[in-house]
Amino acid sequence: MKKKLIIIVIGIIIIFSLTDYYVNHNYTNKFYSQGTEVQNSVGVNIHFIKPNIIETEKIYNAGFKTVRMDIFWNHIEKIRGVYDFSEYDKLEHELDKNKINILFILDYSNVLYDNGLAPYSEQGRQAFANFAMEAVKHYKGKSIMWEIWNEPNQLYSWKPKPNVQNYYKLAMDTITAIRSVDRNAFIVAPAIGVDYSYLDYLGKNNLFKYINAISVHPYRLNNPETVIGDYNRINNLIDKYSHKESIKLFCGEWGYSTAWKDMDETKQAQYCVREYLTNLMCGINLTIWYDWRNDGTDSKNTEHNFGCVYNNLKPKMTYYAIRTLTSVLKNYKFVNRIGDGHDSDYILRFKRDNKTTYALWTTLKSHKINIELSSNMIKVVEFKGSNYNDKVIDNLYNIDISNSVIYITNLD
Repeated sequence: MKKKLIIIVIGIIIIFSLTDYYVNHNYTNKFYSQGTEVQNSVGVNIHFIKPNIIETEKIYNAGFKTVRMDIFWNHIEKIRGVYDFSEYDKLEHELDKNKINILFILDYSNVLYDNGLAPYSEQGRQAFANFAMEAVKHYKGKSIMWEIWNEPNQLYSWKPKPNVQNYYKLAMDTITAIRSVDRNAFIVAPAIGVDYSYLDYLGKNNLFKYINAISVHPYRLNNPETVIGDYNRINNLIDKYSHKESIKLFCGEWGYSTAWKDMDETKQAQYCVREYLTNLMCGINLTIWYDWRNDGTDSKNTEHNFGCVYNNLKPKMTYYAIRTLTSVLKNYKFVNRIGDGHDSDYILRFKRDNKTTYALWTTLKSHKINIELSSNMIKVVEFKGSNYNDKVIDNLYNIDISNSVIYITNLD
């Protein structure tokens, strides 16, 4: 009995020592450590495990640098303690070949534990943590970030009903397990909608001290620019509690379905690009568009119509708009928003070495504005990629802006 007690005490001391180390040291990582270039902030959600070479090449050609995908617990552990990653290995290899990072979501329940419900027992939580640990160990050294569960504040995701206390326990057990095999792992938690009370509980209980990023899914029916106030409030909430100095805020999932009322393919494309740009303006390091491909062919089904390509992989207008964004602003970093006296007009300035490019749009009806430019010649790139060169007279350029983003680059 004495020997058992000594072993337990030693174990507790080791755990507390490791915990203190991880709290007080910034583990190095290659994700977003030197500021975010535009293309590195542009991601997309996928729903396939078996990679199609044509499909992954299309993702690469659109300019996506990160994909977000579930790594399902019940797919990996079908026999207790036995983990099979072979299907996901093929996906990881194909994405790595195209130099695309992965945000793997460690998620959902497993019928082998806790009656197939979200983990609520110590045994269930430990089993999930072991699954996460094995995943991180298996893919150590790869360009992968790890997200702990998807939308645990939603009934469909956390059954029988959302429970922030149980999620917190699961997240902490999982973080400890992951750090035991890779202290440099990039961990994201939670990944939820704009739920201030849920985040407040996690912050109050010190979760923010142990993670690299928080992810929010700020879906809405109205225009993307309305998210600015939400981000301000979330950042204030993070600052309220102890957190890692280098903690990031991700937009891990957000899209617009063309099945929604008053939404069509043109508006979806407009909102998509403005979502990426608004998030950059707000300091969001990674934005994941939901999603890559239409999940079906029913034009009235909401879930079938979020994609930037059709179900048959034919590009939609959204695809071309994203490709224009990532090609025009490749290697650029956001600098500031330039005021023109109208809160509904957006003029964002980006820099790359000695080059300056502006992204312009309005949330109102189309109208003309004057923009001051330190160049005699400029290149104007329109929403879907068409472009032309033009002259600037006396450093002032008059241009029509609309709900579709246009880009102006100084040429001299």
